[in-house]
Amino acid sequence: MSTSATSTPARAAPVAPRILLLTYISPRQQWGSAQRTRFLIDALKRHGRVEVFVVNFGPDALPPEQELQTFDLDGTPVHELHVKNRGLAGRPRFDIRSDYVTDCVKRHIDLSDWDLIVCRYIRPALKLRLPSSVPVLVDFDDVSYEPPWKSLTTLKMWVGVMLRLFNDRCIVRGTLKLPSRQHAHYFFCNEAERQVFPQLDSSLLPNLPAAPARQGPPDFTPPLRPALMFIGLLDYMPNQDAVDWFVRDIWPRVRAAVPNARFLVVGKGSPETLARWSGEPGVEALGFVDSLADTYAQVTASVVPMRSGGGTNIKALEAYLYGRPVVGTHHVRNGHGNLFRDGPDMLVADDAEAFAHHCIDLLKRPERAETVARNGHDRITSTLTRDHFNAVVERAVRQVLQPPGRPGSALRETPVVQPE
Repeated sequence: MSTSATSTPARAAPVAPRILLLTYISPRQQWGSAQRTRFLIDALKRHGRVEVFVVNFGPDALPPEQELQTFDLDGTPVHELHVKNRGLAGRPRFDIRSDYVTDCVKRHIDLSDWDLIVCRYIRPALKLRLPSSVPVLVDFDDVSYEPPWKSLTTLKMWVGVMLRLFNDRCIVRGTLKLPSRQHAHYFFCNEAERQVFPQLDSSLLPNLPAAPARQGPPDFTPPLRPALMFIGLLDYMPNQDAVDWFVRDIWPRVRAAVPNARFLVVGKGSPETLARWSGEPGVEALGFVDSLADTYAQVTASVVPMRSGGGTNIKALEAYLYGRPVVGTHHVRNGHGNLFRDGPDMLVADDAEAFAHHCIDLLKRPERAETVARNGHDRITSTLTRDHFNAVVERAVRQVLQPPGRPGSALRETPVVQPE
């Protein structure tokens, strides 16, 4: 007797959302801001297929065959588009919607052909005409930029600062008060920046320092010869202001108390800037270094004498992962909310004499430097984790990506590739 086989309908493969990350700074850069972009890409890859589209601005047009370049970043396609500056809106100075820039982008990519658009920085969200049918996440970054007022010595500096303040505090804040601009979920680095825009649907996505390439905890033992270090992008005006203030007003007090101390200045900067600092007694402006681990091993503590700028000064986090304490200003500590305690975890001062006192104390008492470094390391490694970062991104992605079938944003039929 024969029996007829009953057919079982094939189960559809899971659907992976197609996610487009828009930015204006390439994640291939070595800056701390690009590092956060790479962390964000990795978090998004847990939820779908990610591609990155970078919009670069410049004064000149490139031949059509050269205006778009594509690279691979650990399996993620990165498309970098060169856009010629044109008009007021068609350049990066002001975050104003630009049909011109939008059309340049749309010549290469269909913005409506995605399940989720993620904007790294507020600029792509405001400058591009994003489709209303696609949900949007915005990683804001640098909400409260404070200019280095005391370092503004030329008319060009003053004009540049005032234009930035006009953009940040008038254009951006005014635009985001409009109801039509609030239909997105926003990431902020700390609660103070989040409160600038209480009307926006938002969550806190903290900055993370890059983990050193080693296993286990760092060596907290200070070097035999006392030394301090500043590390950062040295062409950035607030960083220049910080180093200038330290070298001019703080370092002479430190050298008077600890004559054999060194001050290392590390990071990319112009030869003229590096030469200016290297001319001071005990100052070694090293510029870019190949090994951060070797450089941190030479110093007793990292100084972050920031009086201006924005963001969370990730340089104040990185030092602890290399086993070194930090002397910073309240501007630095407040950028991390209640992460650091003044005294046990970070030494904080805003005037030159008190700042120098903290530096001298650490240089003369290496056991104190080791204790502060251990405390700060414990605070960071127990709080600022990749798991926490990924969880914040996951909650936001799930919130904005409604189930399949939502009008206007059905997920594309792209199978999920399961890890082996």
